Amino acid sequence: MKIRKISIKNFRGVKELEWSLPTADIFCLIGKGDSSKSTILEAIRYAFYPHWNLTLNDADFFQCKIENTIVIEISIGELIEEFCSLNKYGNCLRGWDTKTLKLTDEPDDDLEPILTIRFTVGKELEPKWVAFCDRNPEGVPFKQPDRDKVSVGLIGAYSERQLSWATGTALAKLTEAQSLNELLANASRTARISLDVDRPVTLKNFDAAAEKSQGIAKLLGVPVLDTYKAHLDLSSINLKVGGLALHDGDIPLRQLGLGSRRMLLCGIQKMGLEEGHITLFDEVEFGLEPHRISRLLKHVREDKRGQYFLTTHSPVVLRELTVKELYIVHNKAGVVQIISAASESLKEHEVQGKIRSSTEAFLAKKVLVCEGATEVGFLRGFDDYQIGKGKDSFSYHGLSLLNAAGGSKVKALAKAFKSLCYEVAVLADADADDQFSPADVADLVALGIPVTVWDGKLSLEERVFQDLPWPSVIASVKLAQDVLSFAAYDQVRSRFMADLDKDIGQWVESQKLRIDIGLAAKTAGWFKDTTRGDQWFKTLIPAFASADFAKKDIGVKLGKLWTWAENV
Repeated sequence: MKIRKISIKNFRGVKELEWSLPTADIFCLIGKGDSSKSTILEAIRYAFYPHWNLTLNDADFFQCKIENTIVIEISIGELIEEFCSLNKYGNCLRGWDTKTLKLTDEPDDDLEPILTIRFTVGKELEPKWVAFCDRNPEGVPFKQPDRDKVSVGLIGAYSERQLSWATGTALAKLTEAQSLNELLANASRTARISLDVDRPVTLKNFDAAAEKSQGIAKLLGVPVLDTYKAHLDLSSINLKVGGLALHDGDIPLRQLGLGSRRMLLCGIQKMGLEEGHITLFDEVEFGLEPHRISRLLKHVREDKRGQYFLTTHSPVVLRELTVKELYIVHNKAGVVQIISAASESLKEHEVQGKIRSSTEAFLAKKVLVCEGATEVGFLRGFDDYQIGKGKDSFSYHGLSLLNAAGGSKVKALAKAFKSLCYEVAVLADADADDQFSPADVADLVALGIPVTVWDGKLSLEERVFQDLPWPSVIASVKLAQDVLSFAAYDQVRSRFMADLDKDIGQWVESQKLRIDIGLAAKTAGWFKDTTRGDQWFKTLIPAFASADFAKKDIGVKLGKLWTWAENV
């Protein structure tokens, strides 16, 4: 059985979600933290919870508002024959159009028969499961044995129970029908016999206490049928199927490393469920090295009987998956939207390549597309400077700095992320219209993407050296010459075409010298590297203390970028 549609209302961080799924076996949910990716997996698990004793509390309601009932509705296709029987849920069957992804209440020969399960919890905290349709809105109880048959398994951070034969685990389903009750009862009796054999040694002190207790009993008139002694109470031992766990020799496999444990569970889930399964894999990268992530995802792809819902914050996972397997989750005030990275409207943006080259940005809420590494490094330094002033960081505001690696790529990247419903802004040079033109700026602004370019049709380096106080100009040249090992003196002098003091600190300010320093820095690539751009900004920090510098183009536009990051 496989999921076709998910609807969630008032569950944890989700106020509302409607998601119609294409016919596929792998759905990897990506996006910033707290966008409710794990909550969606939990909702699926609760809708098909394989036990009767599900415990909930007020925190499971959206914003703890218990007056708003939790409603989770999940429609499943590829039904087993038993579910289609009129004696079961045949009267609740509906139709699913696999092309338009539309649900019809009446089944039809041209539509896939599906069953919609509704899970509800009110303020009394009593969960209810029914199979329903519009023709039968009250529904038919969807009982625990049938929920178990859907075979939904969660592989999360704590999955030790899945490595035992407890009810509902993949191991239990993998085991041929066999009653273990008598086996476990015999194990308890054997333990009593073993204890009796060594009684004179192992229980000497305990039996002494039992003898004293017998004396007190007789003194108080309590009947003594035989002799008081210490022994195992079989009802207290209470060996259950869940106590039978998978071992490697004498070592329980629950002691495996987290990553190994989760990989093993995924394999057991695939192997043990002949009718198919729905596996929920939260944070698939946890505990795994990149090469094992690759192996695990290959294993998942080869499983044609199962349907997998994954979540991740790992760039490695994004690079391993195809664009058709990625779904971006956005949560605005509890209203959750899920967008396929393979949407038809995104084909012109070549999203697949951008995901592979810009993975970190896809895991953020906001994206600032920067023309190159210099801008990224410069803004990292600016971020540290603002943090030092007591401000919250870019990362706190969910912002990722994205290196477009060239002005010609800025527009396409910004449009791609905007089309995926990210908040997007652009920082680019204005010195090359053939790479990023005023028309490109206008196109992006029309899409609601704020664009920052420097006045005077200048690059970042040229603009900075125009705006800086002279001491910061000198400090920047010394950084390039003495720390970054560029021939800065020679590079500037070849442009200045006049004598320059060998001692950079003695250079006399002039407009021409400022221009030539900016051009030398740009063409020689003094700061065209993320690390060097960061170092450069830190050299300029004293300039930011100047009220006059704050009014310059650089100061004004950096301030606007920060305001956008804080408030959007």
